[in-house]
Amino acid sequence: MTISTSMQILAGALVAIGSYFVGNINNAIVISRLKGKDIRECGSGNPGTMNMLRTYGKLLGVLTLILDVLKGVIPCLLGWLFMGGGQFLRFGSDRIGMYVAGIFAVLGHIYPVLMKFNGGKGAATIIGVCLTMQPLYTLGAFAFGVAFLFITHVGSLTSFIIISLPLAMEGLTAGQNPIGVYASVILFAMYLLSLFAHRKNVYKLFHGNEGRVVLIKPKSKLQPERSFVYEDYIVAE
Repeated sequence: MTISTSMQILAGALVAIGSYFVGNINNAIVISRLKGKDIRECGSGNPGTMNMLRTYGKLLGVLTLILDVLKGVIPCLLGWLFMGGGQFLRFGSDRIGMYVAGIFAVLGHIYPVLMKFNGGKGAATIIGVCLTMQPLYTLGAFAFGVAFLFITHVGSLTSFIIISLPLAMEGLTAGQNPIGVYASVILFAMYLLSLFAHRKNVYKLFHGNEGRVVLIKPKSKLQPERSFVYEDYIVAE
């Protein structure tokens, strides 16, 4: 069945708009408000995974990460379904639906109209996009990124480590088909969006004052609960 150009444009517009508003849902803000606070008033002020980790700990930080990753996965799968690979409305555009959905979901996260265009930094949502396009490379890069975070405690740099490899591999794959130029432009724009959103972190990183994320905190050594002072010495009972 031949699909008219107007139908192709309509499907692309629906995918773009739907993905953008999915991106508008900020899970860090929702979760923090359920805890009685606003994550934008805590820590670095960024409504994202790393600030949730620093402020609320591993459980809520990981929950935020998973939900933000899904904000990239679900729109990409729907875009793929409506614009090609899923063969529901196959326009011959194959994976272009993933790219359109992905970049608009990221735009919705970073510049959400529902929050006056002040959103997060998009790294977790891009990870979701990458997971849809290149699952094996993304999982491998994620494992390496987590190990890097354990060692260095630098969250912003970890994000770029995770998204760089799968985006690069997808760009090489996309370059072998007719939509390669468009795909490469969209993927590169997605990376630049995240880099621009992290510009303050990059500045802090170069000046040595970037916030640290400690996944496992060492146990603190406490003084004995009961003690008394005897000639300037603290003696435990």
